[in-house]
Amino acid sequence: MDLFFVLSGFLITNILLNSVTSENYFRNFYARRVLRIFPLYYLSLLLFLFLIPAINPLLLDMSYYKQHQVWFWTYLQNWPLIIKNDESGIALNHYWSLAIEEQYYLLWPFMILLLKKPKRIVILCVLLLVFVIAARFYIWENKEYYPAYERAFLFTRLDGILIGSMLAAIYKISTQLLRKYFTFFLLALTAVNYLFYLYKQHQSPDFPVWAIAGFTTFSFIFAIVVYEAIMKENRVVNYILTNPVLRFLGKYSYGFYIFHWPVFLLVKPHTDKLLEDYINSYGYLTMVLSSLVATLAGLLVSVASYHLFEKHFLKLKKYFD
Repeated sequence: MDLFFVLSGFLITNILLNSVTSENYFRNFYARRVLRIFPLYYLSLLLFLFLIPAINPLLLDMSYYKQHQVWFWTYLQNWPLIIKNDESGIALNHYWSLAIEEQYYLLWPFMILLLKKPKRIVILCVLLLVFVIAARFYIWENKEYYPAYERAFLFTRLDGILIGSMLAAIYKISTQLLRKYFTFFLLALTAVNYLFYLYKQHQSPDFPVWAIAGFTTFSFIFAIVVYEAIMKENRVVNYILTNPVLRFLGKYSYGFYIFHWPVFLLVKPHTDKLLEDYINSYGYLTMVLSSLVATLAGLLVSVASYHLFEKHFLKLKKYFD
């Protein structure tokens, strides 16, 4: 997920910086995002909130999501999912990240238009990163009021998007800037993590270093991987990221993310039963095989979704170049 956020931040910011002076800046950006995201997302809500419960309400527990569906239709579902403290329905919990992405898409074009210059964008991203970490720290200290301090607040899970956006701005300033100051970035990141580690050691043994600083750390690591990929100088990274398997998965990744978990929940009980009857036991091997089959089912659904539904909307993006 953090890699996905970094990629999204980099790609969107790069697109916006390249088109910030164009006549149809807002129209083209929002139209292309809508064509990519909205059709499948809203189709999935129709399927999971209405069609599947109509077929058999016992297939998936949708009670929580139907009760709070207004949040899902308006891309604000990360907020109710923060305070969701029960296990009544888990099929759409992963949609929190889609809400954060969409809220970012809504706001970020205005910030790019306002700032325009890559250096200003870098400064803004740094300031916002400090705010994000501070917000997580504050929420953790008041966790009796905010039980999911590390999870899905828009302002506490922007690390990857901000760092990806920062990478795009740095790349615009100079393609070699990150390599030139790589040691500085690494030492600064290490220092931040060490400060939180010291706080844990001397002030609060239960302090969650990962939940407060870990998202930022991993996002920076993923940003370095993305940077190496776009520079195409690292043979290992270039080989891995141009691998046909990854390219295939990348093509269907959005649909796979939408469908992977609910399809898994739908399919796995049946594959468990079939394999258990076939092997005459339910052990580790059965569990792994069943999970693989259920995951493959989600991938097949995403491939079908792309070719039967999504690509017809994607063809319309050419009118908004």
